[in-house]
Amino acid sequence: MKRIVLLCMITASAAVIGFSSLYMVREFTKVINLCNMGDMWSFLALNEASPYAEFAEVDEEDFTTPPVPVEGDLLVEVDGLPSTQSNYFSVFNVETPAGEEIEIKFLHDSEVYSTTVVTRSIPLTIQLQVWILLVLRTLIIAGLIIVGLWAFIKRPFSSPVRSLTLFCYTLAISMNVTSPAIADAYTSIRLPLAIFVAFGIIQSFYPAFWLKLQMLFPRRKKWYDGHILFINILFFAPALVFGFSYIVWHRDLDLQFTIVWTMQLTLGYLLLVLNHRKAETFIEKRQTKLVLFGSAPGILLVLVHRWIMVLSPVKYLNLSFITRMIMTNVLFLLMLMVPVSLAYALGKYKLLSVEARLKRGTRYLFVSLTLLLVFIGILYLFGNLVLRHLNVDSRTPTLILGLMLAFVFMPTQRKLHDRLEKHFYPERVRLKELLRNFLASNIVRTEISTFWKELENKLADGLAAERIYPVLRMLNKDSFAVEMEEPAPFDRRDQLVRSLETTEYPILFDELMASGKIVLSREQEEWFLARHSAILLPLSTKSGLVGFLVISTKTNGEDFTAEELEMLANFSAQTALVAENFELLNERLIKQKLEEQIKVARDIQKGLLPGEIPRRPGLEVEAMIRFCLEVAGDYYDVIPLDRYRTVLSIGDVAGKGVGPAMLMANLQASLRTTQAMGVSLRESCRQINRIVYENTPSELFITFFMVLIDVREGRIRYVNAGHNPPMLVSSAGDVTLLTEGGMLLGVSKDIEYVEGEVELARDDIVLMYTDGVCEAMNCFEEEFGERRLARLVVSNRRLPLTDLLHAILKEVESHHGSDQYDDDFTLLAARLNCQPDSIPED
Repeated sequence: MKRIVLLCMITASAAVIGFSSLYMVREFTKVINLCNMGDMWSFLALNEASPYAEFAEVDEEDFTTPPVPVEGDLLVEVDGLPSTQSNYFSVFNVETPAGEEIEIKFLHDSEVYSTTVVTRSIPLTIQLQVWILLVLRTLIIAGLIIVGLWAFIKRPFSSPVRSLTLFCYTLAISMNVTSPAIADAYTSIRLPLAIFVAFGIIQSFYPAFWLKLQMLFPRRKKWYDGHILFINILFFAPALVFGFSYIVWHRDLDLQFTIVWTMQLTLGYLLLVLNHRKAETFIEKRQTKLVLFGSAPGILLVLVHRWIMVLSPVKYLNLSFITRMIMTNVLFLLMLMVPVSLAYALGKYKLLSVEARLKRGTRYLFVSLTLLLVFIGILYLFGNLVLRHLNVDSRTPTLILGLMLAFVFMPTQRKLHDRLEKHFYPERVRLKELLRNFLASNIVRTEISTFWKELENKLADGLAAERIYPVLRMLNKDSFAVEMEEPAPFDRRDQLVRSLETTEYPILFDELMASGKIVLSREQEEWFLARHSAILLPLSTKSGLVGFLVISTKTNGEDFTAEELEMLANFSAQTALVAENFELLNERLIKQKLEEQIKVARDIQKGLLPGEIPRRPGLEVEAMIRFCLEVAGDYYDVIPLDRYRTVLSIGDVAGKGVGPAMLMANLQASLRTTQAMGVSLRESCRQINRIVYENTPSELFITFFMVLIDVREGRIRYVNAGHNPPMLVSSAGDVTLLTEGGMLLGVSKDIEYVEGEVELARDDIVLMYTDGVCEAMNCFEEEFGERRLARLVVSNRRLPLTDLLHAILKEVESHHGSDQYDDDFTLLAARLNCQPDSIPED
């Protein structure tokens, strides 16, 4: 059953990724075509069933001479054709250039008038809004798919995770198929209607998955498990019934869908609020609060937008195109918070910090939009009332007023933001002022013990914390101590300290333990627990980590707020700067030296490479490797199996240093062991992947390719595990990319690989390479690229392999402008230099 579920989820992932990618490429072609064509930028309410199209907006610049239609007039003919939707787009299409004159007829006060339209390129304001919409939509869809896929890969057999993944997928599809800004006539990619119908029905399930998710998040409901079948039918039946009705009877069920969605989403948010109130731990409270705050604004606005389209579509479409685009862009901007909040809630890490940033961003957006609307209102009143009353036709006064308002926009925005903060968070403002004044008065203090004691008292009082512990680095040592006196079980080489060095934001101790992001020793864990630790606040300056503050839990038993965490984040840099002025903290400029480590890793890497390429009957094999300044992870090997068969392999280990070098050694040993056992390439790759996954940290993985060349059969078998696709270049110059295989090594434990098989003729070349070849950049940050490499190999395919590899090296160095690379540069090539079956037996 697990395998069936896994297969279904993988199929769903592939379908969603494929559809979304194709759909977004389709949308990009619309925008590109729209920006390159000429069109009339007066907007019409087009309808295929009617020969008349109402002018919703009129841009007088479209018309060279009078008469000019006004809003509400009806377009009767366009270039001699009735003004149906299809006729309109047959005249104004992607092939229409700017500057073309087109005759139209329109109906005004029951009289038909003729005029001429001159096509123009898309106005800058419309182009900007369209591109913003497209980018935002792409980010939302990509974010949702990535979060869903990441969650599924992380915990593929977890029911809550599957519900989260399917919610993300269906919501991503909904973001694809709803609110198209540009007509389908402008696309270069045509998709069958059946695809839109199928995915349109699938996207209707996202409210049901949202509701189901609340039954499982942050922990399963017992009463849900007792009636799971009935509840799931209740959740998903409406979408199934409505979808079936639409397919069979083609009924318009927008209102029914909207009612059901409203009920499901509302009930889902009510359950989420209930989950938040009944949460048993601070982490669960933060998870539910983050999801609530991150998803509610965007999803509820999507629901409001849908109700507007159902109940008042005419009124909505009567709004100007720019107004509708701005409204949609604001909605999509809020929807960006959904994948972010879901990702962090699932990871159980930095929950309060993300909540604080989302709140700050929402406040900033609210203040900016409010101020922008006020300024637009002022400009409108000034231009349409004051100037019109004074009979002033010039736009210069309006332009001057607009520039003045733009000049005061940012200062006004900051003041308004500060006022809102003082009104809603007075305690936070008071504590911030208290700490700022305290730090300013201690900028030249030299009594370190007094400083830390006073700081501890003020912070403890302001935050209602039990106690504050300053953990500081000892002078000229890698160890730490509390207030430079009591030794603490921390070292600069610890994972915790390294993490504190790379972040400026406070880390909550319970999130650190629950997420598993940082592994503590037993002694460190007991040290934190004994002090009722709640927050670790890093104190960092440009010279490095000075230390960190350990803030205990609150005396009232409550959790810290996102606003308090944000205040501490702003406060930490100032505290570190003051602390650095003390005599015992002046010499913190220790640089880590990696030369010896790099030398060891490089020696390991060189020792693993073949000292000499073995000569093989009927097969010419050559290799070349150029090392970068740092130790990277390129690897290749040539393994003779018998007289006729040879295994060639190439790989690239992620990362730099001794870790990747040791992983490379394991890879070589595993490969040679599996080949000595006589297993197939796909089984060999599967076993190597399992070994790599079980014996390496998650941040290390390998791109890998291996090929078995049988010169007697004239055939190659290969497996590509996420590596740059090698090229099979025929003697005629045809190029075939070798892509069959599977995922990278070390990403997931149980991966099945596919074995590709291709015939090999005389003088055919198999070229393998690492990403250091194609990703070598010139001064314009342009990569060398696979296409350039393929053309180079084809044009030089008759050269001896040694000369061919040197030709590639020369071209890459010419493109890069140097023989010093940012990554290792490896080439491995093989050529069949005889006819299959022509090699005699031993």
